[in-house]
Amino acid sequence: MGRGRPSSEKEEVEMATPQAIRDLVAGLPRLRSDRLARLLADQTGPELSQAEAQQLVEGNLWLVLEAAETRESETLPLEDLFQEGSSALVTLVHGLDPAHPLSANEFLGRVRQALRQVMDAQVEEEEEARLEDLRWAADAERLLAAETELRLQSEAVPSEAELAAHLGWPLARVAQLRRAVDEARTQNDAELLDILGEIEGS
Repeated sequence: MGRGRPSSEKEEVEMATPQAIRDLVAGLPRLRSDRLARLLADQTGPELSQAEAQQLVEGNLWLVLEAAETRESETLPLEDLFQEGSSALVTLVHGLDPAHPLSANEFLGRVRQALRQVMDAQVEEEEEARLEDLRWAADAERLLAAETELRLQSEAVPSEAELAAHLGWPLARVAQLRRAVDEARTQNDAELLDILGEIEGS
């Protein structure tokens, strides 16, 4: 039988809420060590059957939830972590070779390692994005403050070249930030508009 992803609707968690995910996992029986060991040892054929793969996935989703709960934050929701972790678990299960069965401890160790890798990468990417947003916001503040200062001095809207010279920035950076600020205003970017409002109201 091929290695298609198990068709169980229980794996369709993309649009689930945190509580729905917890309810889903709570409703699935965990694979006890002895049952897991037998399942891993009793594999037959060149590939896992769909039924075997589904048991291994659903019986270990609690590990995915456990790992996701330790890493969720205001900017990285449990749903995203659980989805990535579930995909990693499915990939690992379908990569098992029945000709070289793992022990229960080896399997669980690989599951935990795979979850650490994918979820820690998510956390790192989210942190990098957060820091980039902070850098962008800080530069936007400096740009708007410089624009206000130069406008007060000359009673005219400063050019991008004047702003670049005043700030000591590359002209391309000023142009990029100006476009981004204009787009945020046009698209009603609430987060940036809050920043702009604080600056312009000061």
